[in-house]
Amino acid sequence: MQREARIEHGRYTDVDYLQFRPPRWLTIARAVVGALTWPFVWPLAMLCRAADLVFPPDIVFRTVSELLSLIPYVFGVVVRAEFYRFALTRCGRNVLIELGAVFIYHDVSIGDNVTINRYCVIHHCDFGNYALVGEHSVLLSGSRQHNIDRTDIPMALQRGRKKRIAIGDDCWIGAHCVVMEDVGRGALVGAGAVVNKPVPEFTIVVGNPARPLRRRGAPGATGNVDAFHVSAM
Repeated sequence: MQREARIEHGRYTDVDYLQFRPPRWLTIARAVVGALTWPFVWPLAMLCRAADLVFPPDIVFRTVSELLSLIPYVFGVVVRAEFYRFALTRCGRNVLIELGAVFIYHDVSIGDNVTINRYCVIHHCDFGNYALVGEHSVLLSGSRQHNIDRTDIPMALQRGRKKRIAIGDDCWIGAHCVVMEDVGRGALVGAGAVVNKPVPEFTIVVGNPARPLRRRGAPGATGNVDAFHVSAM
């Protein structure tokens, strides 16, 4: 959500993201509209939690998550934020979850001022404050979804192992990333990167597998990273 500006060919134009510096009227309007959704989203969230006692865990939650992911932008961002406020382990203030973004498990924690862009898939993951996740990114519960040691039975029939991953404060995950390990505070993951090792704080990583490019704020570093490595939100 950005302040409208004409984007010219061949040069960059500065924009302000209204999500993080909203006018007061927009903040009030979103709060009022959000409260109006409570009679709808609160029962859904409670149903998801109660259903775990009858159905396999998160089967109802995932069904609702996928359904709500289809609601278009203006209404969807409000409905999703309010639903996840009640349904997730924690969902902070000023969280923007866009069209097509799906949570597989309700055991997820989201900090304040977080953006999860279009068509992301979130597994067991905890987000810090001011985290940004670009379009079509997948955040997995580690890298061992299925065991591969045995060859006498299909991998799909072997047990797997899962773990939580964390996206730290002030992180930016570019578009089309696959993240399977922790991303430290202030780090940046370039578009299309595959993160299979922890990313240190304030480090920019790119590629498959992701490798360090440089540190943010390093002497001689420019203020921005080339768009080849990092996709805009």
